[in-house]
Amino acid sequence: MKWWFGRAPATPSLYNGKIEVFSRHCFFSTISQHKQRFPSFSRGRCYENLLDTFDPAKANLTFWLDIAKGTDHFLQQETKYPVLQTKAGSEAASFLHLLNHIETLSLHPETILYFVEDDYLHRAGWLDILLEGMQLPGAHYVTLYDHCDKYFLPQYQSLTSKLFISPSCHWRTIPSTTQTFAVRWKQLQRDLPIHRRFSTGREITADHQKFTQLTRRGRTLVSSIPGWSTHAEPAFASPCIDWEPLLTSRGTP
Repeated sequence: MKWWFGRAPATPSLYNGKIEVFSRHCFFSTISQHKQRFPSFSRGRCYENLLDTFDPAKANLTFWLDIAKGTDHFLQQETKYPVLQTKAGSEAASFLHLLNHIETLSLHPETILYFVEDDYLHRAGWLDILLEGMQLPGAHYVTLYDHCDKYFLPQYQSLTSKLFISPSCHWRTIPSTTQTFAVRWKQLQRDLPIHRRFSTGREITADHQKFTQLTRRGRTLVSSIPGWSTHAEPAFASPCIDWEPLLTSRGTP
């Protein structure tokens, strides 16, 4: 693996507004039912972890719940943050509905949007790290998930990454990520046709193909090293971090 080096501004000033966080949930996921999980995993605990590490002074939080009529979900008890319900019936359709909703909002072009799936964990301080990543020169998309598969899958043996530093951590360019990512509103508007293309007519968004297409279009995607979030799947979790305690204790870890 080869590395090139760059440096982020020490005192970035690109954006001073709040990050808009959209946490996507569903009643049951056919995508995830086969996956191995941490021993203490539940989506309810991932939800608690998000709340425990969230800072309302730095971001707004909206829950997006895809649920059939008459079914119950723990988010229906949420009172502090808005919960918007839809009945899309699949991950891809739910994401498309959310994109349609975002288009109805009056957002500043520099607004940072962070899409979060319901099976992710975050370390304390992740909002600050996310902002650092979004201020890296030339970064269009940011993930806080340090994809473990990029280090061991054969298809990535010849992967070349550009390496950056921000005030708190390192960052590397990667070709693709999951449906948990950040982007500025002005950039998402430019890329909406691509995001819609890889979700339309599918049950599951083709996220790998989507981001590799965006990369071919000149978009830069970076991930933090080490990870400040992880997909709650031990075999592919962000390395170098013990994630299990974030599931077993309330409060900021």
